[in-house]
Parts: sequence; C-alpha cells; structure tokens
Amino acid sequence: LVGILLLFAACSTDPSVQLISPEMDFSVGEQAVEAKPTPTPEILDITSLTTDEIFAGLPADIAAAIQAGDAAAGEQIAQLNGCIGCHSLEKGGVLVGPSWYGVANQSIKRVPGESPAFYLYHSVANPGDFVVDGYPAGVMPATYADSLSTEDMGNLIAYLLTFTGQ
Repeated sequence: LVGILLLFAACSTDPSVQLISPEMDFSVGEQAVEAKPTPTPEILDITSLTTDEIFAGLPADIAAAIQAGDAAAGEQIAQLNGCIGCHSLEKGGVLVGPSWYGVANQSIKRVPGESPAFYLYHSVANPGDFVVDGYPAGVMPATYADSLSTEDMGNLIAYLLTFTGQ
C-alpha cells in the first residue's frame, strides 16, 4: 500500500507542475536521452533508376525485347493469357495473385539482388521461384517461358513496368 501511495505521490495531477525540466540536475548519474528524428521510409520509385539498374541481370534478348516492348500489346497479352483474372490492377485489390498496382516500384526490392525488370521476368518465367508472402505457391502456370515468344514476354514486362502506383 505504501508503494502505491508513493507511486501516486510521484505523479503530479497538477498540469502546471513540470515533471521534466531543462533545469533538471543530471549530474547524479541520470542521463538525458537525445531525441532522434524518425527515419523517413525509403520511397521506391523506378523513375529514379538508370536503364542499367532497371534491366540488370536479364538475358540480352529479353532486355532488348522489354526495352523495345509495347505496353499496349503487353496489356493484350495479359488479357489473352488470363493474367488479369488473378492479378488485380487496383490498389489493395486481392485476387488469387498479388495486385499489379505499383508492381514496378515494388519490384525494385522484392528480391535482393534482382533488378525490377529481372524480377518481373523471373516471376513470369519461373513463378514458383519466389512467391509473394500471403499468396499460395503453385497456382500460377509455369508455362509462360515456353508459351510466350521473346517479343510477347518483352511486351508483357514493358506493360508491368508501367504500374508504378502513381
């Protein structure tokens, strides 16, 4: 009971009483803690990357196909192959697979060491190698590396690179 009374006595109910003051004496072994600003989260923006950073690690023919790719043709490929049946285009949209909203920026750091274009290519060509947390493995067909031509793959990835989330 005495401990509880001491606890209440240490806390002032009077808002005019300053419990921590610039005049406090810290010479008796107490230390002041320096306030540090909260770090600003890193904003991932594919437009801030160089061409080399975006396409690093890709086979030369795939890199060339993506760079020459036609995003409108990629959209048609996505529709014809049923991609949009599993991948939402809306922010926060949840279907069978992860939303494509912002996927270009998200791909920057999705897999450490993979460039954005390489990550997207790798995800289409070998979908089981990396599965986004919260989504089931083995659902996406693993046939696109064989069924899409290099040009079609380039167009599809060029389309995905347009989804910056902005």
